[in-house]
Order: sequence, then structure tokens, then C-alpha cells
Amino acid sequence: LEREEEFDAVFANEVEAAQNVLLPFLLEGTTGLPPALKAKAAMPVQGAAVRLEAHGVKLPIPPLDCAAKGLGYINLFADRDGVVRRLPLFARVEDSRFALTHLVASVARQLLNADEAIIGPRSITFGSATIPVTPDGDLVIDWHGDPKKTYRAYSAGAILKAYLEIQQGQPPSLDPALFKDKIVFIAGTAAGIYDLRATPVDAASPGVLIHMTALDNILRGQFMQPAPYWSFLVTMVVLCLATAWSFMLLNNQVLKFTVVAGLALAYYGLAVHAFKSHGLWLELAFPEAAVAVTFAMAASVEYLTEGRQRRQLRAAFDKYMAPEVVDEIMRHPEIKLGGEKKELTVLFSDIAGFTTISERLSPEQLVALLNEYLSVMTDIIRRHRGNVNKYLGDGIMAIFGAPLSEPMHAALACYAALDSQEALVTLRAEWKSRELPEIAARIGINTGDLVVGNMGSQTRLEYTVMGDSVNLASRLEGASKFYDTLILIGPRTYELAQSNVEAREVDLLRVKGKFEPVVVYELLARKGQLGPVKQQVLEVYAHGLHSYKTRAFDSAQRD
Repeated sequence: LEREEEFDAVFANEVEAAQNVLLPFLLEGTTGLPPALKAKAAMPVQGAAVRLEAHGVKLPIPPLDCAAKGLGYINLFADRDGVVRRLPLFARVEDSRFALTHLVASVARQLLNADEAIIGPRSITFGSATIPVTPDGDLVIDWHGDPKKTYRAYSAGAILKAYLEIQQGQPPSLDPALFKDKIVFIAGTAAGIYDLRATPVDAASPGVLIHMTALDNILRGQFMQPAPYWSFLVTMVVLCLATAWSFMLLNNQVLKFTVVAGLALAYYGLAVHAFKSHGLWLELAFPEAAVAVTFAMAASVEYLTEGRQRRQLRAAFDKYMAPEVVDEIMRHPEIKLGGEKKELTVLFSDIAGFTTISERLSPEQLVALLNEYLSVMTDIIRRHRGNVNKYLGDGIMAIFGAPLSEPMHAALACYAALDSQEALVTLRAEWKSRELPEIAARIGINTGDLVVGNMGSQTRLEYTVMGDSVNLASRLEGASKFYDTLILIGPRTYELAQSNVEAREVDLLRVKGKFEPVVVYELLARKGQLGPVKQQVLEVYAHGLHSYKTRAFDSAQRD
């Protein structure tokens, strides 16, 4: 023991004689700082209060504590994730005029000839250096890559070997000039001493490298400056509002997600640029998390409110429109549902002799038969992208070309009428086998400029169409009984669909309320699907009609 004390005394004498050795201590326990060491371990401070409180210290052994040029604590404090990113430069003691200095601050104090430290809310003035700090007074470390590669390290064995070589008059394996005018940290780096810390650049970095990097920041004036707290609040508000507004202003779900993802990526890029180019540390996790939470909340609210309305709207449309048409309306809600003028095709269908049929059946049977008929007819109309606008007792009114625009609305209406008559042939055979009346239907189709949109009172609206072309379509359905035809179409419908269907001119029809008669046509089949016999009859009919129009009545009678 006496031998060890002798060695400690010799070492202390060397340390004191050098006048450039600073030793570490720890903030722990309850033992206070001796007054004789206050000048070595503490320094005068002014300004804001120091946040870190020192309850006690564990000093180097005597006589080393008194022999050192200065003292500094070496405690490191990790963030919540266990990573060391910042360093508290001062610790509070009972006398508020002084503060214990971190070893890094003690070294900087000697090099910068700092007599006192002025502590502000976001900076510390330390001699000629102004150090940006967090609101807690911590220095945020600006890492220069892996400290193991940034700062040169030599083992104690290599240095002792070089010392012995010099003592023996041999060329040293390490040149002493390597250490001239350098700041040298002496510390252990072995894993067994439990001083390996996680840093942003290394999962297991010796604690001494953290102190070296922090001191390097101060001496070079290269700091990682935390962004002001107000910028954090502004960023949070802007990102959250932008995310919420994207849901309010945009209708396309993919576009919403793209915009929000773009916001998150843009802020990430801004944070990286500020970090690398300006040494500004922007909060990243909380703003990005705020974007995600706002997105989730906005999506939930939309699902519970607007989403529910959209589902109700879809359920309503699904009942009388083709699924693909409803899908397109949902994808493009900008389609106008208000009043607008556009060219559309209207189809009217009505059961022939419905009064007689209703007298033969009980109410229950009549409703069941009618529902079966209307279901088949509705499916056919929807299949051809039509919109069943309303049921008129035993009749159907359908619109083609609204609310979703469809260039082939006239041809599709004709296809729907032809398929309806074809389906009725099958249904009649089935109804006959069940001893039910055989239903026949007459259809009128017309195309023209109509006003389409939501119409009605302030308490009840209906999406429908108005115009002369609607009236003509209804008259054509009624005129089918007079001409003994199944499907009559108006002139504009024939003009638009003549390349897709087979039809014959029937007559000039004068509609009630109109002075000029219109040409009406009987719809016979799809283009090219008329049988050879019917095609021949159609040609003879066309020749006879031409003779009739040219007043060649004898030729017309022969045809």
C-alpha cells in the first residue's frame, strides 16, 4: 500500500509539473465538491438556470485531484432510444453563481481562456465561442463520420514501448512529435470496462470518442444546431393542415395518398438538406408521425361521414344503373349531377294490355309477375349502360348518356330494346308453362337535347330529364299500338344508330303540340343480324315506300 501511495505521489507531481492535465470525475453519490477544488471543477455562470442538477461527485483520488490543471465530469446521457446525441456542458450546484463543467467544457475553458459562461435560452457564450444548445442546455453533437476513423488512436503499450526505446537510445517506433501541440485523451476502449455507447454513427463507440467529437465541435465552431421550438410547432401545424386539406379538396383516393406521401417525403428531404448543408437539426419523427396520424384520422372521418354518404349514393345508383357506370361515377365524382343541357336518348317501355292482365290475376300474383318482368328489363338496360330513371306502374323510363356521358347512347338504347324483346320471348314461354299471362311490351326511343339534373322541390329532388324529346319518346311508345309494331325510334336516334341497327321507315308522325311531323322508324335487329327473308321483305318495303312517296301508287300497290 505504501508503494502504491508513493507511485500516486510521483504521478501527481508529474501531473502538477506538466500544468496541462485535466482529470475526469463523475456526477454520482451525495458527496459535495470540496471548496478547494471549486476553481478546478466549476466556473462562474450568468443568465439562464442550468437544468442538470448535481447531487454529488466522485472525484479522482488524492493527491491527483489537487494536482490536475482542471477537472470535469464525464457523465453521458442517452436519449430515450438509448443513443447518445447530446452533451450537457454544465451541472447545477447549490451556489447558482457557479456550475460544474463537463470535461469537454473544462478543456475548452483552458484553450479559449474563458473566465465565465453566459447561458442563454438557446446558446452558451464561452470565451470567444458561442455554442448553440437545446432548451435543456445540451450541446447537440455534430458527428464527422465514424469517430474511430476520424481520430487517430494509439495503444498504451505502443507508447510505453516507444518511451523505453528512447530511454535505451534506440529510434522510437512512435515519433514523439505526433503528440506535440495536440489534445490527447487517455482512456480505455475495451468492452470489459462497460464504456461503449450507442451513437448515431456507431452502435458501440467508446465514450471517450464522444467527448473528443464534442470538443472538436466547440474548437472548430461546427455545431449541430437544433431548430427553434416555434419552427417545430409551425411545421406540425402546416403538415397536419396540408394533410387534412388534401382530403377536403381532392376526391381521388390515389391522388390523396400521393399528395400526403409527397408531403412526408418533401419534409424528409428538407430535414436531410438542413442537416447536411446547414447543420440544422429539424425534428423528423414527430412531424412525420403527425402526418401519418392526421392521414389516418382524416381517412377514418371520411369513411364514417363522406364514405357513408358515398356508399348510400352507390347503393341508390346500383339499383338502376350498370355497375360499371356506378364505378365510373364513384371514380369521377366531378360529373355534374346538377341541371345541364346535353344530347341524350330516352327509352319508354310499357306492357301491352296490362289492364286486361291485371284483371286476371290476384294482387299478389300481379305484383310477383310485374316484379319478375321489371327485374329482367332493368338488368338488360343496366347491362347496356342505361339509367332506369323511374318505373311508371307497368312502364319503364330509362336514360342513356347521363349522368355518365356515353358517345354511343343511341345505339345502346336500341340494343337494350332489342334484347328486351328477345328476353320476353323466353319469358313468355316460361309464363305459359306456369299458366300465367303472356306479356308483350311496346317500346319507344328518341334522342335529342334534354335538360338533365336534380329537379323537384326543396324537400324532395329527383334526378330526371325534361324536354320535347322525352315527350316524343313517350308518344312513340304509344304509337306502336297503332302501327302494330314492337319498337319505334325517332329520327335522331336512327341518324346516330343507323350504322349499328336495321330499321325501316314507318311514317311521318305528327306529335301533339308540334306542327311539323317527324319521321319514325321501326327497329328490327342489330346490323347484319336480319334474316334473308326479312331482309328481302325490307327491300321490297323500302321500294314500295319510295313509290308511295313519289306518288307512284300503282307501283306501290304492286310492291
